Amino acid sequence: MKNLGRIIASLVALAICLLLANYMGFSVEDFLANIHINVESILRVAIVCTFLLSVKYLLKILVSLIKTKKLATFVTILNSAIDYLALILIVVWSLRIMGADINGIIAGIGILALIIGTSAEGLIEDMLTGIFMLFEQECKVGDIVEVDGFLGTISEIGIRTTSIIDNAGNVKIFNNSSMKDILNHSLYDSVAVVDIELPQDADIEAVTGADYGDIKCLGLEEILSDTNIIRFIKETKEADLYDERRKMNVKILKVLKELGIK
Repeated sequence: MKNLGRIIASLVALAICLLLANYMGFSVEDFLANIHINVESILRVAIVCTFLLSVKYLLKILVSLIKTKKLATFVTILNSAIDYLALILIVVWSLRIMGADINGIIAGIGILALIIGTSAEGLIEDMLTGIFMLFEQECKVGDIVEVDGFLGTISEIGIRTTSIIDNAGNVKIFNNSSMKDILNHSLYDSVAVVDIELPQDADIEAVTGADYGDIKCLGLEEILSDTNIIRFIKETKEADLYDERRKMNVKILKVLKELGIK
């Protein structure tokens, strides 16, 4: 039903656009009649396409040379914008070569924009959200985020979509407009937590008073029937959270062995 509603809205918008174009003196028939397709025009179009595509790939290569992490988000959005711009230039320039009136092309783009604005509001919302994400920097490429229960690292932010890859290598693509209620784990340092279970007869004061370096012992966390739980924490980056826990386990175990606790 939703798609049917959009189709009807598009047809209505198209009819309105044609009526407005006729009222303004813009004739679609005259626009199409001015287009001449022959061998020469095809060759010119091929040259233009090759030129613009070459420029596009050259720009992408130059953009890819930007290695600054802070500009990674800008780079991905710029790459996406280059693709869209190249496509628009190819279409407009090709029509101009084949004899189409440039004013008619501009009017046609205006009509297309009106249709898109009526029937593809989601596309515009995706594009605007992508721009806002760039300037407000709520999240950027390389950040570890959680969106709709999916936890992973942002690998790319485009004009319309954002790609997130999890620890297993699975990539999930979100429309930018759906990037709401984002839990960004990279804005601040995370806390690695390790709970160690010790026997009841273990010297708690010796354990909590020992030197664990940059690991902080919070003390007795929980008392069970046969054991006690001691909690240790350490601030770290979200990307290093799991590795840091493993290192903490090794270091804590070493200290406990030195204290004679097994």
